[in-house]
Amino acid sequence: MRNTSVLGLALVATFVAPFLTGTAVAAEAVSPFVGEWTATAVAPTGNVSETVKVVKTAEGYAITAKLVVPDPNGNPEAGPGTDIVVNGNNFIYKRTVNVTGGAFVITYSGVVSGDAFTGEIDLGPLGKVPYNGVRIKG
Repeated sequence: MRNTSVLGLALVATFVAPFLTGTAVAAEAVSPFVGEWTATAVAPTGNVSETVKVVKTAEGYAITAKLVVPDPNGNPEAGPGTDIVVNGNNFIYKRTVNVTGGAFVITYSGVVSGDAFTGEIDLGPLGKVPYNGVRIKG
């Protein structure tokens, strides 16, 4: 009987010890921002929609986007997401557009709620515009 009690205590200690010492590795939850979205910037000059793809990587997250309707003037699209921070339902990231005379950095931020998100795009000296998205299901 005594051997069984000692064995049981040893097994419990084996499973509990990592949690008490802080060495247990918790499974990292995948953000609800991961997926594919139709995202729209509501600009004074007209709405601009993109298909935005967010994936979880070993290093964090990766974001790419493609205009739904290409710019008829041939203006360049913004590059992939950089400085990506995803915290639960909240996200913020930057994209760079290379224009004549240099690069222009755009900052996107928002909050995911189910299959939609709301936020804004900071265009620096040009101001901020609303930014909304709907998850593409498929």
